[in-house]
Amino acid sequence: MRSSLLLMFFWSLGLLFQQSDLWQHVSADPGPSGLRDTTRSPEQLGMVRRALAARVQSDNWPCAQGEEPDWADKVTFYDLPVSKTDEVLLVQAGAGCARGGQGANGAMWLVHFKNGKPIFLATPQQKFNGWLYSIQPSTSHGYRDVVLGWHMNAGEADLTYFRFDGTSYQVRGRAQLLTGDGGVVRIVPIPAEATRPQSRK
Repeated sequence: MRSSLLLMFFWSLGLLFQQSDLWQHVSADPGPSGLRDTTRSPEQLGMVRRALAARVQSDNWPCAQGEEPDWADKVTFYDLPVSKTDEVLLVQAGAGCARGGQGANGAMWLVHFKNGKPIFLATPQQKFNGWLYSIQPSTSHGYRDVVLGWHMNAGEADLTYFRFDGTSYQVRGRAQLLTGDGGVVRIVPIPAEATRPQSRK
């Protein structure tokens, strides 16, 4: 019994160290996001909107209920500088069914074009929701890591760290962004087994 408890303790400690190492290069004040207005053609953007509407059930926002059939027409597009070789679009939900938290949190997608067709690199199905917090200098398979924020209240936000696995962006870790007395901001890693699910509303 005692040996099992010790194993659990050291396992949990290892997870905490892994999370701490992941977050040590993420700034509590990330500065400008580096987003640029996209130069993609209206035809390409129309293709992305249709692809978004086609996968609405998978992304699991209230838009799937069909109350706002034109929700995909309200999304915004930005060129996201995460790759030196591929042009990547950041798509953000507009006002309405794909945005919650009094407008602070919304559905997000990363898209690039291959053979003229839009390919999703990240979607709400992969927990890609909230707002862009930072683009990290570290890379995987030629794509930079990305951190998203999810507003909880005036003094707290959840942060999610994403890394490209060669096909799509996957969650690597989570943390809390806490604002304390005197406006001091700090990032507190969340051990993997203690991660709480994000609310979508």
